[in-house]
Amino acid sequence: MCARSEAVELEVLGAEGGEARVPPRPLRLSLLELLGKLVRRDQPTAPRRRTRHNHRFRTFVSCENERRIKANNREYNAQFRYANNYIKTSKYSIITFLPLNLLEQFQRLANFYFLCLLVLQLIPAISSLTPITTAIPLIGVLALTAVKDAYDDFQRHQNDSQVNHRRAKTLRNGKLVEEKWASVQVGDVIRLENDQFVAADILLLSSSEPNGLCYIETAELDGETNLKCRQCLLETAAMGQDDAQLGAFDGEIVCETPNNLLNKFDGTLSWRDQHFSLDNDKILLRGCVLRNTSWCYGVVVFAGKDTKLMQNSGKTKFKRTSIDRLLNFLIIGIVLFLLSMCVFCTVACGVWEWLVGRYFQVYLPWDTLVPAEPASGAIVIALLVFFSYAIVMNTVVPISLYVSVEVIRFAQSFLINWDEKMYYEKTGTAAKARTTTLNEELGQIQYVFSDKTGTLTQNIMTFNKCSIGGLCYGDIVDENTGETIELTDRGRRRAGGAGGAAARGAGGARARLLELEHEQGRSTPGATPHAHAHSTEPLDFSDNPEYEPEFKFFDAKLQKAVRRGDRNVYDFFRLLALCHTVMPEQKNGRLEYQAQSPDESALVSAARNFGFVFRERSPNTITIEVMGKTEVYELLCILDFNNVRKRMSVILKKDGEIRLYTKGADNVIYDRLKRSHQEEVRSKTQEHLNKFAGEGLRTLALAWRPLEERGFAEWKRRHQAAALALRDRDERLDAIYEEIETDLILIGVTAIEDKLQDGVPETIANLSMAGIKIWVLTGDKQETAINIGYSCQLLTDDMAEVFVIDGVAHDDVDRQLAKCRDSIRVVNTFLPHGPSEAKGSRSETANGGAVARPSPGRAANVKLNAPAVSVVTFSNEYASGGAAHAPDSHEHGDDSNGFAIVVNGHSLVHCLHPKLEEKFLDVVLHCRSVICCRVTPLQKAMVVELIKKSRKAVTLAIGDGANDVSMIKAAHIGVGISGQEGMQAVLASDYSIAQFRFLQRLLLVHGRWSYYRMCKFLRYFFYKNFAFTVCHFWFAFFCGFSAQTVFDEMFISVYNLFYTSLPVLALGVFEQDVSDATSLQFPKLYAPGHTSQLFNKTEFIKSTLHGCFTSLVLFLIPYGTYKDGLAPDGKILSDHMLLGSVVATILIIDNTTQIALDTTYWTVFNHITIWGSLVSYFVLDYFYNYVIRGPYVGSLTVALTQATFWFTAVLTMMILMVPVVSWRLAWSRRRPTLAERLRARTRWRRAAAAPAPRTPSARRARRSVRSGYAFAHQEGFGRLITSGKIMRRIPHADAALSALASLPGKFHPRSSTPPPSPPSASPSASHSASPPSPRAPKQDLDSVDL
Repeated sequence: MCARSEAVELEVLGAEGGEARVPPRPLRLSLLELLGKLVRRDQPTAPRRRTRHNHRFRTFVSCENERRIKANNREYNAQFRYANNYIKTSKYSIITFLPLNLLEQFQRLANFYFLCLLVLQLIPAISSLTPITTAIPLIGVLALTAVKDAYDDFQRHQNDSQVNHRRAKTLRNGKLVEEKWASVQVGDVIRLENDQFVAADILLLSSSEPNGLCYIETAELDGETNLKCRQCLLETAAMGQDDAQLGAFDGEIVCETPNNLLNKFDGTLSWRDQHFSLDNDKILLRGCVLRNTSWCYGVVVFAGKDTKLMQNSGKTKFKRTSIDRLLNFLIIGIVLFLLSMCVFCTVACGVWEWLVGRYFQVYLPWDTLVPAEPASGAIVIALLVFFSYAIVMNTVVPISLYVSVEVIRFAQSFLINWDEKMYYEKTGTAAKARTTTLNEELGQIQYVFSDKTGTLTQNIMTFNKCSIGGLCYGDIVDENTGETIELTDRGRRRAGGAGGAAARGAGGARARLLELEHEQGRSTPGATPHAHAHSTEPLDFSDNPEYEPEFKFFDAKLQKAVRRGDRNVYDFFRLLALCHTVMPEQKNGRLEYQAQSPDESALVSAARNFGFVFRERSPNTITIEVMGKTEVYELLCILDFNNVRKRMSVILKKDGEIRLYTKGADNVIYDRLKRSHQEEVRSKTQEHLNKFAGEGLRTLALAWRPLEERGFAEWKRRHQAAALALRDRDERLDAIYEEIETDLILIGVTAIEDKLQDGVPETIANLSMAGIKIWVLTGDKQETAINIGYSCQLLTDDMAEVFVIDGVAHDDVDRQLAKCRDSIRVVNTFLPHGPSEAKGSRSETANGGAVARPSPGRAANVKLNAPAVSVVTFSNEYASGGAAHAPDSHEHGDDSNGFAIVVNGHSLVHCLHPKLEEKFLDVVLHCRSVICCRVTPLQKAMVVELIKKSRKAVTLAIGDGANDVSMIKAAHIGVGISGQEGMQAVLASDYSIAQFRFLQRLLLVHGRWSYYRMCKFLRYFFYKNFAFTVCHFWFAFFCGFSAQTVFDEMFISVYNLFYTSLPVLALGVFEQDVSDATSLQFPKLYAPGHTSQLFNKTEFIKSTLHGCFTSLVLFLIPYGTYKDGLAPDGKILSDHMLLGSVVATILIIDNTTQIALDTTYWTVFNHITIWGSLVSYFVLDYFYNYVIRGPYVGSLTVALTQATFWFTAVLTMMILMVPVVSWRLAWSRRRPTLAERLRARTRWRRAAAAPAPRTPSARRARRSVRSGYAFAHQEGFGRLITSGKIMRRIPHADAALSALASLPGKFHPRSSTPPPSPPSASPSASHSASPPSPRAPKQDLDSVDL
């Protein structure tokens, strides 16, 4: 209950009717009274008569369990301090930027470490180096990172400002006033107009449509672009657009508190002494778009951060890569290593000073701070030396490392932005790296979480093919080859051919089917060898005044059949034009349709373009135009669609004849066909259904039956009685519908393509081959998601089983998960799939591919419509890592015994509960594909967090709408697609691309390169810095542990800044082990990133040990050579400065040679930086010592003029390089990596033709349950049409009805039993016409009791 009382209201009471003004009570007294009431809240209180008053002023009142709002009363609502409509997604402000950004940056241990060093260097007693050597790099790193963060946050501020400054019309004192969105408050009544975004979550009061209806598009919330219907209370709808009445509206709303449930709203409206129940159908949520509704009014219920959209958006998180986290850990280890060296030097210094140093005070006097007593003096000197060595050897973790990392990431981001192969010409959109801190993480992705609508699909349905009267239309057959010409969005290309049958199996399968049909009696027109070759140009429909230019159909046979008046074809298109719930609308003089699903719109549009134009409807009539002639049908009844019926029907009357037209799922329609009738047509149509399903098309069966006047009248009477029943109305109506939907006559089937974005199946296949698990998280319906899963090859017919988790209660979900787990165990027991089995069932092909041989038992099950997907990767010769890694090579392979799981949103609630979390993970981690449907935006983020937490895996989320923002923010990497649903996903993302297919290039090329470059950079960087720094440690043994440096102070300062910075930067920016084409052709190259093979703790230790060994050799050989050394002319060579110059010079030569060995891909920049850095060393050394007069003047000159130096340099380099080169050669011969094998093949087989790249079929695998359309939408709005509620005087409305219901039932996997062969086709002929299965053979699962 609201903790509200008259005691805290502190109202200034108005003097009404001569009442005396009551002075306000003190605040302290009021608060005490409130506290007392809260303590005694369980005690009944006597009713108290409230005094009438004016609300002038109220303090804050807490309302924890409910929200109270009074319309048009800002003073009343202000007491609750509800959030205003101002949106803030940015992280900083001008005031907080500097402290917050510095706080974030000093969370990096390296930055904090160097800050401490800088403080130490400011103390003269312990510092042997100037503070500038640390201050300049540290300030540079902080400034560079701050500028980048400021730019990113400035982008967020711009987006926030754009949203907050949108204009909204608000009622003020009965008049409309235009205000900014940010000024809208809870309780305000606002006016929305067509195609406007909803400014806040509002309760609908009135609209321009009949009966208070309005239509919205919720793509920003759930990804669905089909329209949904909302309806206000009839009592408030009567106010219309009367601003005076709406301004005086004073209803009080009591509703739930802000939450993230998109499909739930509970509340009540109290108005004019009446109470009205409020639910989700009366609420318009922020982010929705008003469609096909001229205007509407609503009262704001939730605003700003309280809106359901913002509740689902998640928080902006500071993202760091796994390498960043590893570096933080390694820095702790390096600091401990540094401290251990300092402690050792401290102890050794104390011992030396105690035993030796005190006797040399004449030559090395102690500082005045040091006590004269030997023991205490030695201790003080040792303690000071500890800090001195900490400063001298601080370069073991140089600040330049982070400068270099930021520069490399910045350059890599530009390489992504400039990649022309990720530029989408259609929209002029290029890929963009919106952050510069996560590039190498793109090379370590293990899980991809993808939205469906607008990400995998275009959300565009196209009428592709059909079968009418047993004849198939839509295929284009080449007269010479007899094969189908396959058309794609990216160009017209021919499918099939001897050489490409494996790679383009769908085209070959269709061609073989056509040949088989020709032998059986030519059921497909125009498939004979004498037919003329078909043009690949679309048909010309311009003779139809209502044609749509965007409609494309390529088979001229159907157009000719229409023009010659074919009766079956006319019946087919008449049914499409009549049997639907589409609403027509004239917009700008053009006829437009509003449908409740894209499938239905595609069918009506197809009929329209072929000359059967749906014109208008009224509650009792439907008007169509058939080839220019108007036909008006009396609408007697609509038998609406629902999830159980999976069909819809209309009963129409024309010229005294009554007909029932129906369409629905093919299995549902076939069960209701007239028995012993149309046997041949049914058989041929069944063949076409199988063919369409094998091509990944969404099919729908059409049928009709005549009705007698008397029989229909009797049925209508019982139908009206069932419609008026108060109990079990739906069940009784379904039974009545069953009575009349029998003895149907089959007309044909339609085949609709739910258009995937270009390259989606290929991209998913590539990513799967790279070992990346792909999960689809969508707000769409279950069957729609399953259809898309088959279309893009996430689901395939040869999977062992496709599980569906759709339980509503906790126990149901628990039982289903247990059953799934048992099934997985049984299948894995009886159908083990290991490398030995896979190896035995594969044979190497001529082009280096691997194609499975069907086993004898499997061969009988090969169907004409089976997926013929060739996944050609590379021959076993190029298996990753050689023979030793063979067992792992199939870990992520396309094994035939894989599982998939489909989880419903209401079941996912229980799956994410701690009690079922482990069981859920146990099931999904055994599945090759996971599809979660009907999920809310927050559930998407929760699934991502679950995998991040349980698997410690690197995740990537990709989406295109506002409903994907929380998922994008939760994942390690967020990728936004700049699509049709706004820019919210892009603005919240780390990377943006225009098409899903670009994801494979972003990951397999740029991500892999970035990771490879960064790892190589880090290994070399740690090596060169340990080789440089540890020289001081070895020198300590020969300088009495006095913190004397080997090198010149200037050399120490510029070693990482000039001498070695540019070569390693060029390595980090331009290095490649293989080309981009090879990276895409062999996705297995991506695998090392999953286990951090290229840089981890082991690789770090190897690099540091190598550096320590190098420093030891670099110091000891020159020291041994120059100790007590004499030049031929008698000059002494054993001085400190000469030794330092020699060691520094050989160190630079070693670094140059080492990075030259590490560089695989040489560019002009590599040559300039590597050899230029060697030259720059000598130039800068001479400039500093001779021009600036440095202390080491002449030392290097003397060394270079002596043969001793050159002998020492050659000897040292041989000792350092020979082991490195020998080890690398031996290792590459013994266990070569895949990249090394590919480079060897490129070098030695340059003249030979490369194997064909792996190209999955453009047609997708499908299950035998064919109809996708019948599941594509919820229950229709036939009742609204027939009741007239949705109608105007002139039919004009939209089409979307909103109820979002869960889809009952469970989807079952495709049976392995082949469909019955046509009578004229022998089993042997059927088998010979089928292509060999490209999958590994598997046992028939029907023999295993799961």
